Amino acid sequence: MMFVPMLGPRGDDLDAVRYGFFLLSLLTSIFYLARTGGAWYPLMPWLKAVPIGALAVIALLSNPNGVLLGWLLLAALVLSVAGDVFLALRDEQRWFVYGLGSFLLAHLAYIAIFAIVIIGVGHRIVPWQVIALGLVAAFAAIMFATLRAKLGEMAVPVAVYMLVIVVMAGGALLVPATTPWIAVGALLFVASDGMIAIARFGTPFGGVHQLIWITYYLAQFFLLVGILRG
Repeated sequence: MMFVPMLGPRGDDLDAVRYGFFLLSLLTSIFYLARTGGAWYPLMPWLKAVPIGALAVIALLSNPNGVLLGWLLLAALVLSVAGDVFLALRDEQRWFVYGLGSFLLAHLAYIAIFAIVIIGVGHRIVPWQVIALGLVAAFAAIMFATLRAKLGEMAVPVAVYMLVIVVMAGGALLVPATTPWIAVGALLFVASDGMIAIARFGTPFGGVHQLIWITYYLAQFFLLVGILRG
């Protein structure tokens, strides 16, 4: 049977089901991407929920024994789905803070995963990790300073969110994984959120909405793969 190499096989008779949900996730993600950047349409929030929702089902199917890390991964993905829906509702101005809060909680779930792994197995920090984390922190600080004047009453929530995502990225960079996908996923998440900030509070550039979705979807997929296999 065909399978996505990074997803399996896991040998538990659920490989075909997981592969089916991956195809659902990928195809709906491509379909959503094709409609991104255009006019709002009634099915938009629900279509946007399916790609990451399908990844959440994969996480659930891959955690039959109820391991804490598995539940935290599921929580991160479900909270991300909530954030996706909030940010795709018609009155985006009204629901933006709810989307921001949902993703903040999702990042906290990812942080908990990385903290448990790091504390459980220990890790020796190497120079490239310190440099990478410094670059991420500098990127967030420059982004906030650049957009500060346009944030208005959203300045504090955005600052808190940026701090949390920097911590999440730092945890991903420090986790002693056997795969690079966790770090790659976290860095793509930072890039996606940075472009969201530019699109909403700065000066959007051509194709920004498409790039936001591509980097975001890949971020969630790589984090899923890295946590399940790392």
